[in-house]
Amino acid sequence: MSPSNLFSIDVDAHLKKAASHTFGSPSHYPVEWVRSALRRGARQVDIKITRSRIRIRDNGSGLDPASIKTLTYLLDPRQPIIVKEEAVEALQTRTGFGLLALFASSPGKILVENVSASGKTRILFQKGRLSTFDTCGLTTGTCITLFPGTHRDITREKQILQVYCQSVQKEIRLNNRLISRGPMLSLQMAYLKITSSKYISHGTIGIPSTGDLCRLRLLDQEIPYKYVTLPPFKGFIFDAAIEYPYDNQIIKNILNHLTEAVSRLYQWLCQHHAGTSPQIQARIEELIFTHYRLTGDTSFFQYVSPFKVFQSSDTLSLPQIMRQSSTSPIFAVPLGKERLRYNTTGKTVLSLTREQADFLINQQNLPISFLSPLFQKEKQLPKRLYSIKKMLKRIILYFFPNPSRKKIVNLHQLSSSEKFFINTLNEYLSQSSDLFLSHGPVPQAVMIRSRGPFPSIPSKKGKKSHPLFIRRSHPLICKAISAVQKVPGNVEIFIPLII
Repeated sequence: MSPSNLFSIDVDAHLKKAASHTFGSPSHYPVEWVRSALRRGARQVDIKITRSRIRIRDNGSGLDPASIKTLTYLLDPRQPIIVKEEAVEALQTRTGFGLLALFASSPGKILVENVSASGKTRILFQKGRLSTFDTCGLTTGTCITLFPGTHRDITREKQILQVYCQSVQKEIRLNNRLISRGPMLSLQMAYLKITSSKYISHGTIGIPSTGDLCRLRLLDQEIPYKYVTLPPFKGFIFDAAIEYPYDNQIIKNILNHLTEAVSRLYQWLCQHHAGTSPQIQARIEELIFTHYRLTGDTSFFQYVSPFKVFQSSDTLSLPQIMRQSSTSPIFAVPLGKERLRYNTTGKTVLSLTREQADFLINQQNLPISFLSPLFQKEKQLPKRLYSIKKMLKRIILYFFPNPSRKKIVNLHQLSSSEKFFINTLNEYLSQSSDLFLSHGPVPQAVMIRSRGPFPSIPSKKGKKSHPLFIRRSHPLICKAISAVQKVPGNVEIFIPLII
């Protein structure tokens, strides 16, 4: 192998490695083509994805001469190694990602047709050979056709395009169907459009309905390219999608600009707290308490009344509680314990959560006392009468059993497993007559339709005609039937439990 070929392989490896490290997923590269087309001013982008090829066409201003030159340097095997390396480095910038995406799928054939202010160009790379022409079939824009390798996930490529391009306001078509548009931020209680400023082009900021972290989506051409998760910034919790197509990291001035908008959203939510659902009210209270805990700022409490009055639909704000505590004592009961009885005559009583009580008592140093519930002594007479009535009923049923409660099930009405259980049980009882104290005949077990806490109604002494009643639907009897069906000897285990 010659040194030039060895260096050529290293350049190709460098190009593939740069593409794989730049794009998080091997199916992401079509998104970068769309972003590159939008950067060139395209108002319409048409993508077609099939098993054998990918084609993207736009009506933008076309690739500039510098991009055409860089692309030909990379595809031309006759170019020096140092020139190719410089071209690879040029693609590892935000403006060069569109061309770098051409090499992410290791294509065997590349066709680029381009119309720009400098003229028309047609580039064909196939089987290691590069051909360039000064004409093409387009009248405007750029058309790139790739014939990638066989290891592709077409479904994944389509899904990523639809998710990443849903907030683009231009016309994006995938296989002749318009990509449905959707909000960049979802599950927000409130959101606000951000106009252009010194640090941000435009964007949207919202207050999430769940979670305790800040999530930032950095956009380039309305397509996300970076997600940043932060702890609450200055006590605020928010989601933001901002157009920030720069390579440098987020600076503190950007977050300060965002928190100004978040503060207005917090204030708006607090002002509309009373007219929202209980779930949203609880979320708003959670946000302002978190903001106070992290910053010590109580300014939002003047707009919201989160403290509930006991056994009333009224609520109080922090300034109202502070004014009232200066003239009269305030009492409280735990929220959720309102069903208990309290002595509230002539008192101002609040229903407080644990967090609210900690805030008012320990943080605001307000003199609030918790009331103890009142317990009423039980009347013993009705309870004793009930016990006497229950005892009399048991005595009557013992000596005069109700026949209607013991409906005997005939043998032909039993299932095969129930018949086997009764026969096995009677056989065991006949062989173990010492289980009964009487010297008379051993009672026979029969199934009855009856409900009760015990699995059987035992035989009485001296009552030769009284059989051993087995409750058919009792859970213990059902388990015994199953166990005896498997192993007949198991009947010995259930005898002490049944008799």
